[in-house]
Amino acid sequence: MKRKITYDQTIDIGYIYITPSTENVSIKETIELDVNECINVDIDQENRVAGLELFAEEAEVLRHTPVYEDEYSLRLTDQDVLSTYHLSGVEFHFSKPDHQGLIGFKLVDPLK
Repeated sequence: MKRKITYDQTIDIGYIYITPSTENVSIKETIELDVNECINVDIDQENRVAGLELFAEEAEVLRHTPVYEDEYSLRLTDQDVLSTYHLSGVEFHFSKPDHQGLIGFKLVDPLK
């Protein structure tokens, strides 16, 4: 699965398209991740996570980072995972124990 990642350096906002056709998917709602106010999650009409919008310090990881990905995960750095959070079949990985420092995610339920 090829993902598209965008980053606007002038306003420190990044977007990670999770589903390959996110640009054609109708977004039902956007929610703030409960554990991190710098990450908004777009939910599509089928209640799947369609994309992630990153703000402030969370967006900075997209500035100069290599991206490691496979069909079911995306890793933005090689830092250790110190905390995780689950939402709609997606496991978010963070480099800090307080759910800060997004370093990637894994689709744990690809059907969602």
